[in-house]
Amino acid sequence: MMTTQEISKLLKGKWVGQIRCGDHRFIDITIVDTGGRFFVRQYKFGKRSWYHAFLDNPDGAMKIGDTIIPIDGVVPKDLDEVNRLVNKAYFKKMNIVYWLMRLTYDRKKHEASTLELVPKQLN
Repeated sequence: MMTTQEISKLLKGKWVGQIRCGDHRFIDITIVDTGGRFFVRQYKFGKRSWYHAFLDNPDGAMKIGDTIIPIDGVVPKDLDEVNRLVNKAYFKKMNIVYWLMRLTYDRKKHEASTLELVPKQLN
């Protein structure tokens, strides 16, 4: 069983991790850590996105390096409160790139697509 501290340590310094929903393939994505909670955001809004796949069935996994962690991908119950922390975590991880990206997207839409990756062994 992996602790949130061990997952945080794996994520530290990693620009990109991966996620998958169900039996789909892993896709690259930036995963951020806010005090032992893990989040991703949608930046492309296709009809068949990973975000919608998780909404339909939260069962999935995140992959950091060679480590695969079973997760549930869920909309956080405290989305409004947590978005401020997630914004800070993205800025800390991506620095200036994050602010440049923010110039090209609809902030409210992206914040609304924040998904929490809840490790199953911690449920």
